[in-house]
Amino acid sequence: MTATLISREDAEFEIAALTATSCNVAVMEDRAFVGREERAADQDKWLPLGSICLKLAPQPAGASSNQKHQRALLASDGSFEWTLPSDSDTKMALEHLLGDKDMRALSRVLDSVAEIGVRAGLVNPTFDPAVIEDMPFRRITTVVSDTSGVLQGGLNFIVRYLPKARVKVPTIVQMEIRESSNRFLQLRRDTKGARRKGRATKQLMEHLMSQGAERVLLRLEIQDDVEIERTYLLGDPLRSAFVRDRDKTLTDLQLNVPLRAYADRLILEAARHHQAQSEPGHAVLLLTSDQGLARMAMVEGVRPLYFRTIRPKDVFGQRLTGRPLDPFAGEPRPVSLALLLWELATAFGRARLESDQGTFTVSALGEDLPWSPFHSPDDLLWYEIKYKVPPSTTSHQNTTSHQESKERNELLDVSAPKPSESRLAEPTSYQRMNVDHLFTLICALDDRQNMDQAEIRGLLHLSSYSTSHYRRFLVSAGYIVLEGDRWIATDRLKEASIAVRDEAPRSLQRILAHAPSFQDLVRRTRELDNGELLDLADMGRSSRTYRVLGEVTLLCASVGRNAVYPTLSRPDPADFAKLALERFKELAGNETIVATGLWLESLIRYDGIHPEIARLSLEQASEGGLVRRSTEGSTAQTRYDDHVVHVLRVEGGTPVAKPIYLYRGDYLIQNKASVSLRLKEPTP
Repeated sequence: MTATLISREDAEFEIAALTATSCNVAVMEDRAFVGREERAADQDKWLPLGSICLKLAPQPAGASSNQKHQRALLASDGSFEWTLPSDSDTKMALEHLLGDKDMRALSRVLDSVAEIGVRAGLVNPTFDPAVIEDMPFRRITTVVSDTSGVLQGGLNFIVRYLPKARVKVPTIVQMEIRESSNRFLQLRRDTKGARRKGRATKQLMEHLMSQGAERVLLRLEIQDDVEIERTYLLGDPLRSAFVRDRDKTLTDLQLNVPLRAYADRLILEAARHHQAQSEPGHAVLLLTSDQGLARMAMVEGVRPLYFRTIRPKDVFGQRLTGRPLDPFAGEPRPVSLALLLWELATAFGRARLESDQGTFTVSALGEDLPWSPFHSPDDLLWYEIKYKVPPSTTSHQNTTSHQESKERNELLDVSAPKPSESRLAEPTSYQRMNVDHLFTLICALDDRQNMDQAEIRGLLHLSSYSTSHYRRFLVSAGYIVLEGDRWIATDRLKEASIAVRDEAPRSLQRILAHAPSFQDLVRRTRELDNGELLDLADMGRSSRTYRVLGEVTLLCASVGRNAVYPTLSRPDPADFAKLALERFKELAGNETIVATGLWLESLIRYDGIHPEIARLSLEQASEGGLVRRSTEGSTAQTRYDDHVVHVLRVEGGTPVAKPIYLYRGDYLIQNKASVSLRLKEPTP
């Protein structure tokens, strides 16, 4: 199977197909692990890293829930256990794969592997007791990280559990990581020195350190909601001491010998510079696992945020859970199974999950795997999946072509109907699409009227197989007709283009209903009463597409990651004012304010009111004197950032399904922090 780009969210449904039983985890560095000719078998090229088992609750007899969909939700919610082999067994496996018996070098590799668990969030670093007393920070605090803080998971912990921390990454840290990447690529491309002793171990170490650290910085910059500051790197007079001196009379001074502590000095100077520029009382901490740098920071008047380097025994031979507890709140903070695989694949190059059902392989680096900048924002990697098909199913291949069978299984993601059922009704075909890409394609086809396959692939940066999902949806809705490889727009597509460009969700709902798959979503929501969950399990991997389409067209809205409710209620301002006050009083209790996200979600859950309708109705009720509202700004509750509802917006002239973070407080009243809401009855 040809490798295909996939996001972590989509990968959860692929992984779910393999997790009915326990899965074995393995990783591979394609150059370092296969350097010896006697290792020709593919199985011998992989380093085993234990097994993963989903914790699937027993289902009652006759339950109709989709097991694969449920396993996908469990995988995304961290409901798994990862049992790792012992450090001695792993060291022996590494010795065989690398052809290196240097125990000290192999121990360093084990240290780097253990750090992956810390960066993924499965294991917490051990901090100094003095700094734990101040956690979580009560005031905004600046944390300056050195390279060990990035590599060994300390920075991930700060971002994950300490929302009031500002992260400062000195430029020299990025330079060190970039230099490590250069060394790794140089070793990878040096075919002449492939048999040099210890070369495989060194290449693996540079791979683990450089690619793992680069992923940390990319995720912080592009994906995580964290404030990052960059330091301005000036020329240092001391640097001239490390330039080769041609004067032979001064050789005894050793002026041209570089100091290993030079980078540490620049990191410390960055912390001191920020400390000097900060207001009195603003704490500046230096995150490091380097004892020497921590001591020097104390000498210079900078408080170190010291944590102990992870040890292999803290990870290997242990059973790690995907739902570690928040050390300060005592609540589970899930780590998705896909995130763990992505970390392993980035650090080694490839990661594999294998069970009785098949094999899922995800790759971050390879000879024929290109990289583009758009891969990073969506966290896209290349994957292959191979199913172990039972012999009894092969007899059906004569009735349909291999391609048709493949598309049916992957696009519908449902079990084959019984013969009696297939005669009664033809199953609806659900397509897996990026909604932003769908809107972009609709507008582009409206502007150009016709496009060929190559133009569409270039527009969306997708493969031919991925664009087939969009083609099927547009054809089923009557938006396009096909002439060879050209897509010709129809008048109906023009209506859809007008609706998305005018930010008209109700019109868009009516026009999208021409597609049978979306019409099925409309039917499901209208059959439910307020407070009943909308079940999209049978849509499989396509469920996210239709959930987002339902949200932007005001059909439904999400509460958290897994619960979707119909939102068809459209109360008038007077009725809404009564509902709004009732929900507020229920949530407030003895308090005077309520989190805006909690209030909006209660209207979704119990009254079937979409946040877009709630926002507009609250504005009308306030202007009509039916309710008195006020808001208060405070620190956004980033731990609820998975509570997202998508709405239709036009940004920079492009229609998008914009994610609205209900608990951040900038939604009810635009350009105003409104994390907390206060509602009162109108004064007589």
